[in-house]
Amino acid sequence: MTKNGHGGMMMARRKTIRTCVEVDMRLLGLTALLLFGLGTVAVADNLVPNPSFEEAAPGGKLPTCWSQPRGNPIDLRDDRGHTGNRYVRMVDRDAKESIPLESRRLPARAGGSYKASAWMRTADKGGPGVYINFYDDVGTRIHNVFQRATGPTDGWVRVEVGAVAPRDTMEVSVSVYSYVGDVGSFDFDDVELTVTGGAEPGAGTIPRAEPKEKQMIDIGSRLELFVDSFLVDSMTGQAERLLHHPQRREVVLTFDKPWEGPFCGYFAVIPDDERVRIYYRGWPDLKKGDFTCVAESKDGIHFTRPNVGQFELEGSKENSIVWKGPGCHNFTPFKDANPNAPADQRYKALASAGPKSSLVPFVSPDGYQWKMLQKEPVITKGAFDSQNLAFWDTVRGEYVCYFRIFKDGVRDISRCTSKDFIHWSEPEALDYGDAPREHLYTNAATPYFRAPHILLAFPCRFVPDRKRVAEHKEGGINDGVLMSSRDGLHWERWIEAFLRPGPDPLCWTDRNNYIAWGLAPTSDTEISLYWTEHYRYPTYHLRRGTVRTDGFVSIHAGAEGGEVLTRPLTFDGKALVVNYSTSAIGSLRFELCDGDGKACEGFALADSEKLYGDEIAHEVKWAKGSDVSALVGKPVRLRVQLKDADLYSIRFAK
Repeated sequence: MTKNGHGGMMMARRKTIRTCVEVDMRLLGLTALLLFGLGTVAVADNLVPNPSFEEAAPGGKLPTCWSQPRGNPIDLRDDRGHTGNRYVRMVDRDAKESIPLESRRLPARAGGSYKASAWMRTADKGGPGVYINFYDDVGTRIHNVFQRATGPTDGWVRVEVGAVAPRDTMEVSVSVYSYVGDVGSFDFDDVELTVTGGAEPGAGTIPRAEPKEKQMIDIGSRLELFVDSFLVDSMTGQAERLLHHPQRREVVLTFDKPWEGPFCGYFAVIPDDERVRIYYRGWPDLKKGDFTCVAESKDGIHFTRPNVGQFELEGSKENSIVWKGPGCHNFTPFKDANPNAPADQRYKALASAGPKSSLVPFVSPDGYQWKMLQKEPVITKGAFDSQNLAFWDTVRGEYVCYFRIFKDGVRDISRCTSKDFIHWSEPEALDYGDAPREHLYTNAATPYFRAPHILLAFPCRFVPDRKRVAEHKEGGINDGVLMSSRDGLHWERWIEAFLRPGPDPLCWTDRNNYIAWGLAPTSDTEISLYWTEHYRYPTYHLRRGTVRTDGFVSIHAGAEGGEVLTRPLTFDGKALVVNYSTSAIGSLRFELCDGDGKACEGFALADSEKLYGDEIAHEVKWAKGSDVSALVGKPVRLRVQLKDADLYSIRFAK
């Protein structure tokens, strides 16, 4: 024998010695194989990063892409390994200890046939070995197979082990070991892992979502929600669009002031600079007149009534009345976002006034001092006996008004538009697709402030023929529903209630659960909305509720998992930012693919981070980082794999 150039021993006549030992693990479909031999290292299709330990991590104590979970000393030597300069030496001085070194975990092919090998060398009697480790989606090792060399070895020997990945496998790794009971010095180099067959890397058992027929769209860098089916092309497994419901919070206003009373109504919530204003009708006595009142808050939670001091009530002007005159019954102000609005018209309203109770325009410089813009009504075709609201649509550059109509005897909603707030288009009834016909008493339609190209509405659904509280005189009950639109005319409506009356009997009486018009962000992670409870009773109040930021609807999958595939799209941005939430065992993975559903290079599910946690804005990372700018302007689809997780919104951020 002569020494080879890599520190091993070479026969005068090259000879390969092979020994096979099969381990019967048929229940798991696993086979372990031991192979000793000498020869060149096959590196084609090797999945192991830094397999020969040539790259050192900062500090030089560990190779990159490898971890030492127990903190045992690893000697990264550079005095020539099996190939190259570096190799790993483990010096085990305690028979009660073992020393593992594990490769970075990789997305696995469930059902794939894996082979791992490592070159080993020892002059001692111990038996160093190599493991294949299989992990499930939460990182639990669900199976492993191993094989060992027999020391002392005749120079460098190759040890190989094989296994079929169990069906629940999501990740795989290779480990090299010195074992409990071994004492000595053990060298390792040139680790390999290969696979044939199996499912898509990291896909597990979730069926793959396939492209369908939706056309390509451009989303630029805007935020996109899942309140409608616009983005979704296909879903598999447990993936579904899930409606979320507001969480009940505290009562923010109890209507016990002399100018308020149990018949207050038609609330308008306006985030205004560093405060939130709520306008509403005050009506203490049905036999007397009503007023338009205001309450204000710095945080959207604690409200006070400013002493406006403009209108006298019962001999005093110390009240929060801002308008007392025509239109008070359903006066609904808004702050005008039109950049060309005159300074004395920064606030506007349309209110039902005049002999035919048509809609008349009002304006104000500050939201306190109001006047009619003109006496002639500007919209005349409608019922107008509910909350009639208007706003400036910043995306479409026009004023929009939504108001009540009756369509074939059913309470419904109509829409007009205007460029100048005076001249309005002919009314058009809203289109809800194949949703059943139901009485919609109010509409509360508003552009979503984080994605103003999407309109949200929270109508009060009126069920006139039901009565829950026998002693209550009036009939009919109400709940709140959610619908959304991208053009203001065609709406997708959830039939499932967004806001239920709940366990309080007095919320099962008429004119309750009216969701106020307008949304108020009360933190970075929550949005507040408000609704009525106990109408007609002395305890009548306005309650606050919260939803997660963007959290009206999510793409959701349970623990068995699911997949969603978007329609083809183009974008403009450097990173994919997602709003998501998982359980402790949940996760999401992301893939950017072409129009046919084939993964773009570097952006496959196998390259994606396994994301778990709860964040409003997270930059998705793949193996090479988060930069997706190479795909800007190219038609792509987004594939998302979810397990016990929710995805609320996406955005390609610049």
